[in-house]
Amino acid sequence: MTALFDGSGRKITLGSKIGTGGEGSVYDVANFNGRSISSSNLVAKIYHSTISPEKQAKLQCMVSGQDDQLKKLAAWPLATVHTKNGGPVHGFLMPKATGAEAVHHLYSPAQRKQEHPEASWAFLVSVARNVAAAFVAIHSHGHVIGDVNPNLVFVSRDSTVKLIDSDSFQISGNGKHYLCEVGVPHFTPPELQETSSFHGVRRSPNHDNFGLALLLFHILLMGRHPFAGVYSGSGDLPLEKSIAEFRYAYSRNAASKKMQPPPNSVTPSILPTNLATLFERAFTEAGAHSSGRPSARDWLPALESLRTHLRTCGQDSIHKFSASLSICPWCTQENQFNVCFFISAVPTGSQTAFNFNQVWVRITAVQPPKSVRPFSHTSFSVQPRPLPPELRSAKQASLVKKIIAVVLVLGSFAVAQPFIIFALIIGGFLFFSGEVDSSERRARQAALNNAQEEFSKLNERWKNEAGDGKFKEKVKELALIKSSYEGLANQFAQEKQKLQQNLREDQLRKFLSKALIADHNIPRIGPTRQATLASFGIETAADLSWQSVIRIKGFGKTYTSKLVNWRKSIERRFRFDPSKGIDPADLAQIQKQYTQKQKQLQGAFLAGPEQLMSIKQVCQKQRQSLPALITAAAERVAQAKADMSML
Repeated sequence: MTALFDGSGRKITLGSKIGTGGEGSVYDVANFNGRSISSSNLVAKIYHSTISPEKQAKLQCMVSGQDDQLKKLAAWPLATVHTKNGGPVHGFLMPKATGAEAVHHLYSPAQRKQEHPEASWAFLVSVARNVAAAFVAIHSHGHVIGDVNPNLVFVSRDSTVKLIDSDSFQISGNGKHYLCEVGVPHFTPPELQETSSFHGVRRSPNHDNFGLALLLFHILLMGRHPFAGVYSGSGDLPLEKSIAEFRYAYSRNAASKKMQPPPNSVTPSILPTNLATLFERAFTEAGAHSSGRPSARDWLPALESLRTHLRTCGQDSIHKFSASLSICPWCTQENQFNVCFFISAVPTGSQTAFNFNQVWVRITAVQPPKSVRPFSHTSFSVQPRPLPPELRSAKQASLVKKIIAVVLVLGSFAVAQPFIIFALIIGGFLFFSGEVDSSERRARQAALNNAQEEFSKLNERWKNEAGDGKFKEKVKELALIKSSYEGLANQFAQEKQKLQQNLREDQLRKFLSKALIADHNIPRIGPTRQATLASFGIETAADLSWQSVIRIKGFGKTYTSKLVNWRKSIERRFRFDPSKGIDPADLAQIQKQYTQKQKQLQGAFLAGPEQLMSIKQVCQKQRQSLPALITAAAERVAQAKADMSML
């Protein structure tokens, strides 16, 4: 791919690779039509292999149908990319989603508290509103997203969003529908849950509306899935089955579906009534009918209204909530359930006041599940399965043959010597030809092996999922976090002491870093070799060492010596000044690192009570569902062993 072209024959030069996926790789575009491109605004997706004529036509259709709105809200194809002018499509150019990350980093409470502790619910509401606006744009152009999933939406720090993977969208144009043939099961609407493949399946905006409602539910209600709840019916209920059966756990009629929200959940009751009603329509049977679910245009004004009608909690300024509520739902979660969804930072000088002991009390207040004992298969009284009649007859005949063989051999010793060898041969034939149960034995042994393997696996699940091991591990992990946090101040003091001890080395490093290789005339080190060095992170005298240069192919001892000698010449000009003391910039840097580490530990620690409760809930659920399975498996082992005893 040394020479690439767009659909109009303009030359494209790729920059560095940004990432690789299943279909292709994404590169920065360094130059387009002779004009340098900022690495922040244009990228190219290049497919690993030749794409079908249908996919080529789809991309060309998308390029011809682009406009400012699509380019703003999606990573939309701006131009097709070809390996030769006029050749087949090999990729496409698109806008780059800079400074953004997948939306699930925000709606996951644990991730948000660790990575974005400053994000409040007001920010999430704004993100939800912008997601709906992006769907409005796609649908207004006659397209359908199809594969709605948690990685579809990327969010910037200003809450703006961009939809990625647009080449997988279902596109309408040129009188055709270019289909989306992929999907994520837990984002697939109920009416498509039985679809084994999306090949040839034409999606509708109403299918997208299900995925949109799921994303909005995740964003607004702390990452919960609307169909994952407490099921009081018999048997297991996989999430896909729950979706297919419209078992919306937060519905007004959830009890009729034998469902209820998980304990301590944030429910749609924190939302204005109109938004809760939209979720009800989206996730119940009525939504499966044509245009039955709320559209993106239905969501947009409701979310816009919520965004402009938020209150700030009087107790904690990071708590934002709907003005339709009289009390703060986040304080309720903290006070009643010891669940904290947003980090409350109270500055005291340059640091943040945070009571780890107070949170530790909340952590230790979560009672651990009791330990469990493994199940046994020796306590069952079972009746062995009789052998088939024909096998019983055959075994009786075999027994007769064995008796005859023994009598024949023993009798031969009472007669002449020559008869002994003959009797042994005949007796051996009769004795060993009597094994007639080999096929039945193999079948029963296989049944026993399978039963034991299943029982062993279920017992292991019982130990891992229903036992207290994971709970203890999490408590130990949180104790280590607490210990690390308590040691931060000492670490900070040690780092400052190191700065004082290394004053000369730090001053030398700063002096050398001001000497750019490109600014000096080093013999035989021209622009090409300078670019090579820069590619290896060597741009100043401070970056230079014998080891860092000699490993670069093409430099060898000669050029390495020239560069090292140049560094030494710069170093000879250095004069240490002990009166300068610690550089304030260095002190600020370690203070920044200390503060970031402090926030990360606070976020991880604050998530502890919720994580422990979650582990406990999973444990309790498994203690309810697994015993019946293990008991049945244990009985099958006992039965299989009894069956083997008949042989």
